[in-house]
Amino acid sequence: MSAPGSGMLSPMSFFVLEYRYADMDARARVRPDHLAYLQALLEEGTLVLAGPVGDGSGAMMVLQTGSEEEARRVVDGDPYTAAGVGVDHVLRPWNVVVPAQPPR
Repeated sequence: MSAPGSGMLSPMSFFVLEYRYADMDARARVRPDHLAYLQALLEEGTLVLAGPVGDGSGAMMVLQTGSEEEARRVVDGDPYTAAGVGVDHVLRPWNVVVPAQPPR
């Protein structure tokens, strides 16, 4: 772990990705590839959570990676990104203070 205020992130950091859907027809066509990509990320431990926002205009993901550059590579590798479905990406580091609770 790095010193507070050093600007360096710990070895595995969380990132929140927000994006909006630009092409709903392409979304329907590419969705199976997108979901397979997300499943692979989940299995390797990179994806924590993902899904569309309530009004269906876009989606959010929580990623756990070693760096912001690695998180950006995840975004760039998403079939939604390549097909122009997900646009206006906003990727932010997230400092988790209260960790997830185990399911009840």
